[in-house]
Amino acid sequence: MHLSTEEALDLIEKKASQAQIDFWNAHILTCAGCGKQLQAWQEIRNLLRRQNLESAPSFVLHAGGAVFEPKAEKKSLREAIASVLFDSFSQPALAGARGSAAARQLLLSAEEFDVHLRISIVGTERRIAGQILSRGKDTDVAGAHLHLLQKGKRIETSEADQFGEFEFQEVTEGPLELEIELSHLRITGDLKLG
Repeated sequence: MHLSTEEALDLIEKKASQAQIDFWNAHILTCAGCGKQLQAWQEIRNLLRRQNLESAPSFVLHAGGAVFEPKAEKKSLREAIASVLFDSFSQPALAGARGSAAARQLLLSAEEFDVHLRISIVGTERRIAGQILSRGKDTDVAGAHLHLLQKGKRIETSEADQFGEFEFQEVTEGPLELEIELSHLRITGDLKLG
């Protein structure tokens, strides 16, 4: 039988009964391994009880406390609903006027923004390529976050490049919504892709 960690800590912290203390003191005289283990635990205890330990710097304590503070609410965005100005499937006389007749073309508009969409089928996959354009000169659309939503849940996300172009690679069937997050505005629009 050898000294366990719990028994060693009980001996060091003087929580062991007198019979246990007598037994382990006699055992340590004949077992070098248990003696080393008891000595190692005693050194750890002494290191932890040293008086020269310093408190953490205040900036560390502040950063640690900030983890548990409630997060500040994000600045709310203005919201706008996009309307469909053009749908090549609902206007068959114009099908193919803005590109291949096999691809569906949509034009959404909200406030000072137009969103051009091309929905195409490549093999068995449906894709949406698009571009968000601002009618205002000073509005930058680069970095805008675009999300496809189905039943209110985000199913795919894309980011507009410096030209406002974006793409969704794996578009599911059924009714979808397009959500566009700009720095000051959130635009949503229905995409009936049935």
